[in-house]
Amino acid sequence: MTPCISSLHIYPVKSLAGIDVSRSLLTAEGLAHDRRWVITDEKGEFMTQRSCARMATLVPAIDDHHLILEAPDGRHLFIALTPPEVAPSRVRIFGTECQGLDEGDEAARWLSDFFERSVRLKRVPRDNQRRVSPERLGDHVARTGFADGYPLLVTSTSSLAALNERLKARSLPPLPMSRFRPNIVISGTPAFAEHESTTLAGDQLSLWLCKPCERCRITTINQSSGDIAVPGEPLKTLMTMGHVAGGGAFFGENAVVMQGDGQWLHKSMSIRMD
Repeated sequence: MTPCISSLHIYPVKSLAGIDVSRSLLTAEGLAHDRRWVITDEKGEFMTQRSCARMATLVPAIDDHHLILEAPDGRHLFIALTPPEVAPSRVRIFGTECQGLDEGDEAARWLSDFFERSVRLKRVPRDNQRRVSPERLGDHVARTGFADGYPLLVTSTSSLAALNERLKARSLPPLPMSRFRPNIVISGTPAFAEHESTTLAGDQLSLWLCKPCERCRITTINQSSGDIAVPGEPLKTLMTMGHVAGGGAFFGENAVVMQGDGQWLHKSMSIRMD
């Protein structure tokens, strides 16, 4: 079977639900519209499903002019895709300082009502300077929006199948790929081949697979309901699998763009892993 892209996913607002897309424009900072917005408290500290699982139940959509958020009760919030004309303000993600453009009081009120706490919605500024880990990338300069640390996450269908086989052996239910919130899912490769490769490549495309992704409690949250079905899983099972040297609950590879800025990625697109 020829390796190819099996599916593509974006998460416009950090920690909210994702959108499955059939194609996506690749930018130097990841897939277009991916994690370009973040919800913060009044001091700029980011919100995450790690502490607020309800975030998974806010569903985004993108049309030609708006980011649209839908609450479980059917209420909608519309945010213009055109950036607001405001000065950047503080955003703090895992102790790292960066900047965001505040989307205004209407968005803040809508989201504050949903979360029953005072929050703000901010987006990545045009001149984004948030740099991906220099200690990992060395002289290569890459930037990301409001993702945890890297602009892309690559997983594979075979790796999920291997995990689900291990879960089955432990009498646990299988998991969908949505638990791992990937951007690019590949098929046609051996299980965990993404950890043995350094490059995902295609025609005029090169992604550096630069760091295994150590997973957190978000993987325990049902991404449709916000519920936790089996506490601690799949983290406990991943830690028994040994597919990454050194141990830990790893699934997927963090990646940065080396070549391909401005190219459209699409489902069934042939790739290779080197």
